[in-house]
This record gives sequence, structure tokens and C-alpha cells, in this order.
Amino acid sequence: MVGDELDKLIAAAPEAQVRAVLGQLLKQYLNPVFGALPKAELELAMLEALQRVGAVEADPGIYELISKLRVTKPKARNLIYARELRRHSAPELDERMKQLLRHPLLQKNGELFALEVENPLLSDHLRARLQVLGHASDGSFSSSLVLLRAEALAALVASCLTADEQEKLRRALVKAGAPDSSLRGLLAGGLKTLGGKLASKAGEAAAEQLADYLGPVLDGAIKPAVDKLSGLFRPAGAS
Repeated sequence: MVGDELDKLIAAAPEAQVRAVLGQLLKQYLNPVFGALPKAELELAMLEALQRVGAVEADPGIYELISKLRVTKPKARNLIYARELRRHSAPELDERMKQLLRHPLLQKNGELFALEVENPLLSDHLRARLQVLGHASDGSFSSSLVLLRAEALAALVASCLTADEQEKLRRALVKAGAPDSSLRGLLAGGLKTLGGKLASKAGEAAAEQLADYLGPVLDGAIKPAVDKLSGLFRPAGAS
């Protein structure tokens, strides 16, 4: 960030805010004693100070840190990772993962769904959840792009519901004409059918349409979910 830009932001900020930011920064540097704060913690304290004066967004992306702080991409990722690790518990990361699936930045890549997860901690959390569920993810193409098979995406979505919600949705789908299978199996089959329909769509359009299907499921809204998903199980040409 250019010094003149920072000077303008500080000059425009309320005096009480600037005093509070400076006071917090000095307290952090003096804890536990002067000069003992590790470099990584000092960098996080400086990042927080920049955020509080408006020099950096409250939830910055990797490119913003690269461009404004003039750091490398690995450095930017490490800063975000360390910051997020201190701010979010596992349940909070679960909720963020659910929100990500509700409004995905997603493309269809052949037989795979490509889910964009820029936040490095959330990406690791999602991959760990997939591993527990017995599915692998491919991130070799890009550290922020998670490639998933329909079965893996279905398992991830189903895991966001309680066992009772899963069973109620499964029964409702079977009653509406879906095959009598596990909810994961039903969702995987539906996603494969939907994937074929989305193959020709641009990434943004595909993500928007996928969100229309996944949103009711993630909300545990049985009737809207069945209304959207049941059509994916109808034989071709059926009304």
C-alpha cells in the first residue's frame, strides 16, 4: 500500500478510532513483555490494525493482500490462514462451509464439480470433512479449486443435515418417485443428472442453478427440496 493512501485513511478516520487502534497495537506488542511478540503474531496485529482503519477489507481475499501489502501469494495465504485459525471454531467453519455450498462459485468440469474455495482454512476444513466421509478431493490444478465427484458433493451436502433431517428428506423423495436408496445415493444420482444439464452453461449460470437445488436441501426444507429434486428422477419424457 502506498504511504500517501494510508496517510489519507488515517487522517479521515475518527480520532477516537485511531487512538483505539494505536492503543491495541501497543498493548499487543508489550504482551507479555516488550519485543517478545513473535513475528507471525506481530504481522497479524498489524493486519488487524490496517483493517480497523479501513486500509484492508474486514474479510480480505488473497489478491487484496498481494496487491495492498505487496506480499507473495504464499505469504498472503499464510496470513489469512493464521488469522482465520484464531477467529473460527470447528462449528463456525461448518456453518461457513454450509454457506459456501448454498451459494457456490462452481463450474462443471467433465464428470467433476469444481468448487472454488479461496479461504485456505475453509478449504482444508472442507477437504478434511470429505476425508472423514470417505471421499477424496483433487486440488492439484489449483490450491483454491476443489474437484469433486457427484458422490463426494452429495456426501458433503448430506453431512450438513442431522440424521433425522436426512431420513425425512429421503422418505419424502422416495414418496415423490425417487428410487428407494440412501439420501447420499439419491443426491448423487440427482447431481449427475443435473450435471448433464449444466454442462453447457457458463460457470456463474451453473452455480446459480445448482444453488437453487442445494439451497432447500441445506435448509432442511423438505417440500421445496422435493419440488426441486424430484424432477431429476423422472424418466426422460415424463411429465
